[in-house]
Amino acid sequence: MLQPKYSFTALAVCVTALCIAASAPAAAEDVLVTQYKNDPSGAPYGVAIEKGFFKKAGVDVTGVISGEGGGSSVRAVIASSLGFGETSPAAAIAAINQGQDLKIVDIGTRSLADNVIIVMPGSPIKSVKDVKGKKFAISNPKSLGEMTIVAAAEQVGLNPADVQRVALGNLSGALTALENHVVDATSIPGILFLMRGGESKYHVIMGPTELPLLPPAAGIASTDLITTHPAKLRAILAARREAVQFIDQHTDDASKVLEKVYAPLPAKDVSTMMHQLVAAKFYSEGRIEMPLLQTTAHVMRLVGMLDKDVDLKKMIDPSFLPADLQK
Repeated sequence: MLQPKYSFTALAVCVTALCIAASAPAAAEDVLVTQYKNDPSGAPYGVAIEKGFFKKAGVDVTGVISGEGGGSSVRAVIASSLGFGETSPAAAIAAINQGQDLKIVDIGTRSLADNVIIVMPGSPIKSVKDVKGKKFAISNPKSLGEMTIVAAAEQVGLNPADVQRVALGNLSGALTALENHVVDATSIPGILFLMRGGESKYHVIMGPTELPLLPPAAGIASTDLITTHPAKLRAILAARREAVQFIDQHTDDASKVLEKVYAPLPAKDVSTMMHQLVAAKFYSEGRIEMPLLQTTAHVMRLVGMLDKDVDLKKMIDPSFLPADLQK
């Protein structure tokens, strides 16, 4: 007589294990944010984690992975288990244009206010208009630095082609060239500006409230997340919105939360930076402002990231934002 392959005891153990697995809470997840500790764009994620806004919204996001930037950050988001992250809109637009399966689901930050355009003290350059015919240091072609000077030049009525863009490989090289008077001006992130001496070492010719409305950060989501876990995506965006509101309304408290994120930047500099960004209306609650993306695409064409116009409406999906932000 044939014996059953599994005993009733073993079967009971299996059933119990399956029930436990089904009822167990989802594992905690990390969200990828480009240059998290070096750029204040990702501040709402640090605040949302510390203040418990993600758990309140029903999603267990407990950490942040810092992305390298550009296409590498986009690829990392696509490959991640979460399928969501915050990257440069330019990198997202370029990736979607190349066929990557994702959507822009929110705008994270609205302007280049996290940067400054600087010269050395005593320079005859007093404004961006004076950069005409001068050498402007950038890290690499098609970088945010190049996009910054192109957008800033157009904003003041200057032809971007009249500015000599000198690629020096990285921000450190750009600063060294500026300090040795090899170039005349450059742009750097505000955090680096403060860490390297700030106004005691450099002269700012265009600061946070003056820089163009060119968004440096946007939320992107994979099609898998959008179709398989729409409630999770809504929760992430709702929690991030609450964090932005907290930053705007309780800037001093938010600054204290962020001190450990931006260490070793002194606490007083973190506070100064956050107050400047709030004054510049840097952080977005998420609304996808099409003029901002149109400006991004326009500047991408000027620096050679796009060779033709793209259909931005096909690249976005605002339906996971809170209802009042979807219009």
